[in-house]
Amino acid sequence: MIHGIYANQPSFHTVEFTTGLNIILADRKEDATHKDTRNGLGKSTLISIINFCLGASVRKGKGLYIESLADWVFTIDMTVHGHRVKASRSVSSPNRISIQSETPPEHWIRQPDYDPKTKEYVFSLDDWKALLGWACFGLMPYEGQLKYTPSYRSLVSYFIRNKPDAYSSPFHHFRNQGTGSIQLHMAFLLGLNWEYAAQWQELRDKEDILKAMQKAIKTGALDGIVGTIGELEAARIQLESILEQEQKDLSSFKVHHQYETIQAETNRLTQELHRITNANVVDRRKLSRYEEAVATETPPKDNHIESIYQETGLTFPDGLKRSLNEAKQFHETVVKNRRTFLEAEIIHLKKQIADRDLLILKLTEERAKHLNILKTHGAFEEFSRLEEEHVATREKLEQIKHQIETVRTITAKKQDIQVGRIELGKAAEIDYEERRSKWTSAVKLFNENSQALYKSPGALIIDISDKGYKFDVEIECSDSDGIGKMKIFCFDLMLAQLGSTTQHKVDFLIHDSIIYDGVDPRQRAHALERAATVAEKNSLQYICALNSDMIPTEDLSAGFDLDKHVRVRLTDNDPAGSLLGMRFR
Repeated sequence: MIHGIYANQPSFHTVEFTTGLNIILADRKEDATHKDTRNGLGKSTLISIINFCLGASVRKGKGLYIESLADWVFTIDMTVHGHRVKASRSVSSPNRISIQSETPPEHWIRQPDYDPKTKEYVFSLDDWKALLGWACFGLMPYEGQLKYTPSYRSLVSYFIRNKPDAYSSPFHHFRNQGTGSIQLHMAFLLGLNWEYAAQWQELRDKEDILKAMQKAIKTGALDGIVGTIGELEAARIQLESILEQEQKDLSSFKVHHQYETIQAETNRLTQELHRITNANVVDRRKLSRYEEAVATETPPKDNHIESIYQETGLTFPDGLKRSLNEAKQFHETVVKNRRTFLEAEIIHLKKQIADRDLLILKLTEERAKHLNILKTHGAFEEFSRLEEEHVATREKLEQIKHQIETVRTITAKKQDIQVGRIELGKAAEIDYEERRSKWTSAVKLFNENSQALYKSPGALIIDISDKGYKFDVEIECSDSDGIGKMKIFCFDLMLAQLGSTTQHKVDFLIHDSIIYDGVDPRQRAHALERAATVAEKNSLQYICALNSDMIPTEDLSAGFDLDKHVRVRLTDNDPAGSLLGMRFR
């Protein structure tokens, strides 16, 4: 039980709580305008202070952990496992919890250190949370093999919902809370086997690892090869064949250290052969023309011109005949000289062609020797290149083999996970039946709480699927935001009522005014009266923050005096009317 909240500053409004309904009321002055607000008076701040004293983590510049509150020390007066203590936590030294008490009981699972300077018993923050976890929920150091165990801070956050995100769902105390955390802590609070929830989360972790492995395979897949074992095996066989052929090529490869020189000389010889052959082609064409000219070129007949003239009836005079004879002799001389020249050229061309033919034969034989060397040997650089290709092929093959093994591992592990889920589901079903009395109590209490607010009872639904526990709550016409908030109210009140049937011993429930936003005044009245009745009957505390305009005066039952439950009244008359007696940012 929480008895009170104090601070080391005189401006602070001390708040003391009792069993039953406890209201933190933000009152609005009569002459306030529509621009005035009760935000900042300290309703939510008080809840943050209680949460802070109960071990909530802090972030610099957020919440209470700001410069303007650096000198503040907040104290909670509460009963811890039957022993009343005052625990103080400084904003500037949040990892130190001082205990104002007589010697702490020896049965506590954590013992504070004694500080002779301050004459106080002091806990570290971790030890303080461990003590509260034991006192509130029976948490002990876990000695099993499970990775996930219930957390005190997560469990207590269902009893002191802080910040707007905590009012989005009955099963979430912060917006991005994971499925595993919800299953684990709900199972614990509802009397189910939380270890099964932890095992389901471990299976999810294994699945996430397999997904990461599959993604890595796709990202680093060899030449984009991904798929079934059969597809990968086909790629492996192909690479093995390539590797075998490369090995044969390397085994038969002979390295000639003058390979490049011989290759260059071979290229030179080839070019020279082409040049000589082309020259012979040209000379043979020229020889053919010369031989043809020699064979066809003859001087004209002696009386050829004269006979032509005789046929026409003309005769040559003696002087002209003498000139024709001289021309004839000149022409014969020209023809003879030309024939002599051509015959000389023919002899010269035949000799050139013959010489070149001999040179072609010689160069051809020489090139053949070089080509034989090039055919039977290789350059060192070429051998190195073949070796590099061989190494690359081997690496590809090893990569494919590794990929095959990885896919086989993933497939086997997926099957193991599936089998694990089936076995875990069967065990959970059996355990579910064995614990029927515990979760049945939760279902009944939720039904009763919802029926106290609405005509028809709601339903707390607890199922088991292959992915773990599934939780839901239903209230008729639950689409509206107000009814959604009342789902959380009924659920949280049920958790507080369950203390006698489960292992938790939390005897307080704390709600901010957010839970009543958008709620019909009639249901708001029913909720406050239900909380008061349940809290008194079960020796619980229901602490809630309200704005004065939220009080459903006309819908409260006759004789229900809400004012007697108000523990602190905060006003907006001036800063002194706020919880801290000051405005802060």
